[in-house]
Order: sequence, then C-alpha cells, then structure tokens
Amino acid sequence: MYLGIDCGTQGTKVLLWDAETERVVASSYHTCELISDRPGQKEQHPAAWLDAIKKGVQAVIARAGIAPEQIAAMGVSGQQHGLVLLDEQDALIRPAKLWCDTETVPELNAFLTRFNAAMGAPVAHFTGIHIPVAFTLAKLLWVKEHEPEAYQRIAKLFLPHEYVNYWLTGHYCAEYGDASGTGWFDTYNRRWRKEVVDAIDPQLMAKLPPLIEAHQPAGYLSAASAALLGLPEGIPVSSGGGDNMMSAIGTGNIAPGILTMSLGTSGTLFTHAAQQIETQHHPDINAFCSSSGGWLPLVSTMNVTNAINAFREVMDIPLAEFENYLNNSEPGAGGLWCYPWLNGARLPNRPDATASVMGITSRNFNKANLLRSVVEGVTFKLCKGIEIFQQCGLHFDQLRVIGGGANSQAWCQLIADISGIEVIRPTVSDAGALGAALQARWCNENLQQPGEMIALHEILPASLRDIGRDAILPCPQQRAIYQPIYARYHQNMPT
Repeated sequence: MYLGIDCGTQGTKVLLWDAETERVVASSYHTCELISDRPGQKEQHPAAWLDAIKKGVQAVIARAGIAPEQIAAMGVSGQQHGLVLLDEQDALIRPAKLWCDTETVPELNAFLTRFNAAMGAPVAHFTGIHIPVAFTLAKLLWVKEHEPEAYQRIAKLFLPHEYVNYWLTGHYCAEYGDASGTGWFDTYNRRWRKEVVDAIDPQLMAKLPPLIEAHQPAGYLSAASAALLGLPEGIPVSSGGGDNMMSAIGTGNIAPGILTMSLGTSGTLFTHAAQQIETQHHPDINAFCSSSGGWLPLVSTMNVTNAINAFREVMDIPLAEFENYLNNSEPGAGGLWCYPWLNGARLPNRPDATASVMGITSRNFNKANLLRSVVEGVTFKLCKGIEIFQQCGLHFDQLRVIGGGANSQAWCQLIADISGIEVIRPTVSDAGALGAALQARWCNENLQQPGEMIALHEILPASLRDIGRDAILPCPQQRAIYQPIYARYHQNMPT
C-alpha cells in the first residue's frame, strides 16, 4: 500500500493505492481557506495543510480497514511556487504566499529590470525558464521589500511540498521538478543558479536546501510525525514534487507523445521531453524539469473552472445542468467571444488584464451561449499551448484530461474538436495524489534493490500503460467549424 498526498490550493487529497490490485482503496479530501484581504493577495496557513494531512491519512486508513504497517511508502504532491519560511528555531515566520498571489508584480518587474541591465542578459539566459509572477522569486522579493524584519529571520525556504516533506521527515531538501519553478534554479544543469540567487541576496545561497533526484527519498517518517499520523516510524517518503509534475506521473505522461490537460481553478497543459527545449521565442512556456527524470514543458492559464463557475452562478445554472446547456448551444456560441480573465491572465502573461464578453446582440444573448462562450474561451487559451508546443517541434497523438472539468463529456468533446487530438479521461482523476503514490512506490522499489535502477514506467499500472479505450475522438464537422473561430479568437484578443 502506498499513500499519495496532494496538498492543493483549495484543499488536500489523500489517496491510498494498492500496488497489487492497482486500484485506489480509499481517499479523503479536506478544504483549506485562503487569506485574501488585499487586492492580489493569496496566502494560506501551512498549519492548515498539516491538519488536513493528519485527518486525511487517518481517514483513508480507517476507511480501507488496513493496519498502518501495510503502508510501504508515501509521497507528496504540492501546489507549485508557494513560499514557506522558517526561522532558526523552525518556527513559521508568516503565512505561505501562493502561486496565485499577484500583489508581487511590482517587485518582480523591478528585479528583472535591474538584473537584465546588470547582467546584460535576461534571467532566462541563466535559468532556461522565463519568470512569471507566479514563481517563488516574486514572493520572496515581496517579503524582502514589505516585511524586512520577517525577511531577516529567514533560515530555511520551502516550496509547499518541500515543507510537508520536512514536517514528515525532518530532512531539508528539494527535488529538481518543483525547484525549477522557483525562479533561481538552472533547469539545464539542475542546480541553484548563483548569479540569480546573489542578485536577490548574497546570503541566500547558504539557506537553500540540498537538491536530490526524483527517485531518491526525501527522508524517512520521523517518530513525531508518525505518532501524529498513526503510522509506523521510518516509512520512506519519496522526493515528491509539484502538482503538475506528480500529475504527469499520475497520467502516465512520462514519455514523448502525450499531453496532459488539467482543468481546475487554473489550467495547465504539459508534456514530456527527453531534453530541455529552447524557449527564447516562446516566453509563455514554463520549461520545467519533471519529477520523473526528464523535462516537463508546460503552459498554464488562470481562470478555468472558477471563471466557468462564476458565469454559472450569476446565471443561476446548477452544476447538474452544465452538460445540458453546453449541448444546447452551437460552436462559436452564436458569435459571442469571452476572454475570461477574472483574475488577470497568464496565457498571455497579463497579470492586470480584465475579463470581457464581446459580440453581444439581441439574438445571441442567452444563457446557453454565454456559458458556452466562457467554456470556449478557456479551451481556446489552453489549446493555444498545443500550438506553441508544436512550434517547438513537439508532437502528440493523445490528450489526457484531468481535474474537475474532466467530468464533463461535452467539454471533453469540445476540447477534442478544437485541438483535433483524441481525448482520454484516465480512470483515476486524482492524478496528483496518484502520481505521488506511484513515485513513492518507485522510490521504495529502488531502495529495496540498491544498485539496480528500476525505471518508472515499469511500475505504472496497466490502466496508464495501455490507456486508449473510451477515447473521445474529434468530430471532423465540428473541427472544421472551430478552426476559423479559434483563429479569429486569438486575432481579436483585447490588448
């Protein structure tokens, strides 16, 4: 049995995976509140993550009716880019600043301008990755500027999954995948980039964690955490990773030719690459390292299910009726164009952008068209990422859709029609938690057989290796209708 923990923005999922039967035995979910008292502020108390993990682990063991000793290993998936700070006594200094926090824009822009002028080259030249406001760099700069006393107390810096690993094991470390979203990590050479770190603070390098590889353990469950969770001391805790990296594992996206699209509060689209891709002409690509030993080119967008839910709620459309409304509208939403940037945009990268609905007439102004327009707007944005990847020479024959939006057959058909790629909905939709459990098994298998490296694909379940049944295929007629609509949508995008 393997535990997978996915510590997300809205809550924490805990999943218990049986490697022998290749199925989820039990799962649990506990929500976490956001702190958003100022425009752009998005923070959380890490203590809430730990409480949710404790409740979740105890719940799945009770629901599964197993002995805790049956747990062979555990792994952690975490929301990317968040900043957790501890002092010399390992006390939390302040709440965690999250990936979706945008009050940090001025500090990041000022830093990038200074750095580029001083070094004669952009940060991406040193890191291999462009730095949007979501990255951890922006959060740290904000704390340095606005809370200097808190900044001076910093002894350790964590991403969310790294902090959970530290709480579980007492071992301070980071792995390449999640680290590549900090803004001070060299994704080509897999190391902290000294030029960037020193430009933030010459004393910062000494405070950063040592780096480990994806198949290595972050450590072993400490006596204190084992007592709190009701688990045996010494269970291996895998390196873990960011939620996108773990979702790649949890959807079997660990070899070229596969795309994963996550339809949650935000949307992500990513694939596997055997080597780092050149992104100098494509600043919207996050050229991450993966948590499976390769690279994870990724594009992301804000405002996906939250934008759709905002439209549903203002029109009083129950979630149960979502499918019917989509099916009762036509491609193009009667001529409505929706740019659903309720919280700014990230694809394109416009943090201060505002939302709009265009093309309204007396004939097309109805609930079905309005709902379809926002679903299409969200999908057009994410499918732009497919186009960008293809321009980089990447090719795909399958798109695996996860997240809340994957529950909608109509939306998945719309994705297939717009992208022209067959869509698969994996059996286990909680891909981040499943990926963490699978990585934990990979870690444990390699610990059991030292000196004989086991490949990750060898331990993937059959449902991910042989995926392809129940594919949602593009409809040629709908595809032909959508191609000019998709092109006009991006041509008419507000500036």
